[in-house]
Amino acid sequence: MEAVNIQFAPATGTDQEWNEAYARLADYFRSYRLHNRIRRTQLVLESLRRASDAHMKDPSRKPVALAIDEARKMMHDWLGTVYHDMHLTEPQIEAGGRLGFYISDGPDRWPLHFMDRNFVPPEMSGAMREAVRTSGPSLQVSKMTPRDMDLGFTHVAEGTFEGFARQPWMRYTVLAVFVTFVFFYVYRLLQ
Repeated sequence: MEAVNIQFAPATGTDQEWNEAYARLADYFRSYRLHNRIRRTQLVLESLRRASDAHMKDPSRKPVALAIDEARKMMHDWLGTVYHDMHLTEPQIEAGGRLGFYISDGPDRWPLHFMDRNFVPPEMSGAMREAVRTSGPSLQVSKMTPRDMDLGFTHVAEGTFEGFARQPWMRYTVLAVFVTFVFFYVYRLLQ
């Protein structure tokens, strides 16, 4: 594990914006179940440093958006090294990476190697790759045509409502029975 020595002194943006970016990044890395605070701090500070460099070039963008973009780029680069020869698309790499990290129990077994550019333990890489390989067929775009929903009782309900429409005396009979029950219920409550 490398020493926590990341210089972060943004030349642009306000302290409030950078504090918000820090909080969002911490939540982002926490969503990966990265509970090791030292590693999470390293990743947050590295993302903030990169975002600070990007903010100097384009101060019109918010530091929060830049910081999350940089964290996602770092994640994608790291996952690209793990899944380099598996022929996955961009969305599959990101989704497969999260899935592979969870299924291989990466947060508990290798928290210090999460997004480590310098060293990915072979057993971690193998476990993540195996999790994605055995997770099922790759996602494909499918075509769905809309159909009427069949709830099972629709034919009975349609027949009943059509019967009420054809014979108005049925509606009045049902209404009279309902009103009678309501009056009887109210009568019993007031006794």
